[in-house]
Amino acid sequence: WTPPPVYGSSGPGGWKVLLIHAHPLKGSYSAALAQTVSTSLSAAGHSVEVLDLYRCDRGKPLQPALTEEERARYFTGTPPSQYPDPSPDIAPIVEKLRSADALVFVYPTWWMSVPAILKGLFDRALLPGVTFRLPTTGEKTSPLNGLVPGLQNVKKVATVTTYGSPWYFVALASDCGRALIGRALLPLFSNDCTILWKGLYSLDSVSERDRSRFLEEVEQTFSMWLPPPRKAS
Repeated sequence: WTPPPVYGSSGPGGWKVLLIHAHPLKGSYSAALAQTVSTSLSAAGHSVEVLDLYRCDRGKPLQPALTEEERARYFTGTPPSQYPDPSPDIAPIVEKLRSADALVFVYPTWWMSVPAILKGLFDRALLPGVTFRLPTTGEKTSPLNGLVPGLQNVKKVATVTTYGSPWYFVALASDCGRALIGRALLPLFSNDCTILWKGLYSLDSVSERDRSRFLEEVEQTFSMWLPPPRKAS
């Protein structure tokens, strides 16, 4: 067994982490998980930016549906480029993705997959020319899908999610959200990118103590997830 590579920090300010949260209720358990992740990473010396998909468009939810114009531009590009430009409401999110060292997704698993608003973000933001592109002759590609990764700045990815069902039912149903992030999205990032997955199962039937214990586990995990910042010389 070879342990995953340990990357150095991005400087005295630590790693730049983009935390993407998807839950409509401000007082939800999911919101508490997102706050715990953010607080733990910040306390460890890292820079955390929270992208709340339900409040990221001037306080309103992200529009998740891919538009007709976006789909047409996906194939034709935005002249003179062969690749499409992101729509105005998506462009700032694309820049956040391009500047992050690590990504954290926090969301509830609904119907064995990610919430529609998070899937909409993937549909609208993970564009050719942004997160991947077709290779030229002799160019190094991802061994997983044959494409050239566009977000090679991302070296670590983590997900914190909750499930209403017990673990064995989730496993039987294939956990589509985990497959989406852990398989489909992974080739978009650095070839050495590692993924951490934290899940709480049977959320609707577990005790308050179980919920509190999971919060504590998340806090401990993310306090040590990234290498500590270098001391300023």
